[in-house]
Amino acid sequence: MRRGRAIVFATALELLCEPLFLLVLLVALVLSSIAPAMHYHQFGEASRMARDAGLSAILVGGIVIALTGPVRTFRREFETGTVQVALAHSVSRTMFFLCKTLGCAIAYVVFVLTVAFASLTVVNGAEIGGTIASVRGNIARLWGPSLLCAIAAIVLPMLIAAMLNRFARFRFTLTANVLSLSFAFVGVFYRLDTDLAGRILPAAFLASIPALILLAASSAFAVRFTGNVTLVLSAAIAVIVLPALGNYCLSDALAGGGHVPATYIAAAVATIVPAVAALLALGVHFINGRDVK
Repeated sequence: MRRGRAIVFATALELLCEPLFLLVLLVALVLSSIAPAMHYHQFGEASRMARDAGLSAILVGGIVIALTGPVRTFRREFETGTVQVALAHSVSRTMFFLCKTLGCAIAYVVFVLTVAFASLTVVNGAEIGGTIASVRGNIARLWGPSLLCAIAAIVLPMLIAAMLNRFARFRFTLTANVLSLSFAFVGVFYRLDTDLAGRILPAAFLASIPALILLAASSAFAVRFTGNVTLVLSAAIAVIVLPALGNYCLSDALAGGGHVPATYIAAAVATIVPAVAALLALGVHFINGRDVK
C-alpha cells in the first residue's frame, strides 16, 4: 500500500508539473474570471454569464486535461522504462495502473476545485453587483472586490512562483498550480455566501463528470497504444459523449436561486460509474497482457 500511495502521489505531482496543465488552468481561470467582466449588461440576471463561463471552463478544460494528462504520464513510464522499476518492487500491474490513474484523477480534481472556487467568487460578485444595480438603477456589473480576488488567483501565483523558482529553486509550474488553488480557495471567503456555494459547487462537480470518463479511457488506451493512437481513440469517445454534455452543464438550473437537484447528480454518477469501471477493467486487461520487460 505504501508503494501504491507513492505512485499516486508521484503521478499527481508529475501532472501538476506539466506546463500544459498550467496553461489549461490559466485559460480556464481567465475565461471564468475575466470574461464575465467584459459585459456591462445582463442576460436576464446579473450572474448568468459568470455561471456560464465558469461551468464551460470546467467542462472544456477538464476534457483537455483528461485527454492529454494520462497519455503523457503513462507513455513516459513505458518509454523511459521506469515501469519496470515500479513492477520490480512488489507492485502488481493492476495496482500500478489503478494508482497511476488515481494520481491523474487527483491532479484533475485540483484543476476542477481551482476553477470552481474562482467561479464561485466571480458569480458572488456578479450577484452583489446585480443587487447594487437594482437599488441604484444602474447596469448590473461585477462587484470590484470579488473581481480582484479572482484576478489575484491568476496573477499572484505566477509572480510568487517565479520568485520562488528564481531564489529558492522551487518548480515553477507545480508551485503556480498549488498557489492558484490556494488563492482561489481563500478568495471564496471574502463575503462568503454559503447558499450560493451550495448551488455552484454541485453544478461544478456535475460539469466535471464527463472528463472522468475520458480520463479513464485515456488511461486505458495509453497502456496499450501509442500516444497518437490513444489521443485518437479518446477523442472518438469524446465525440460519442459530446451530445450528452448538455446534461452535465446545468447553468439554467441555477437561475433565480435554483439548485441542481441532488437526485439528478446521483443519477449522473450512477450512469458514469459503470462506464468508468468498464474502462478501468479494460486498462487492467491491457497492462496485464503487455510485455514490459
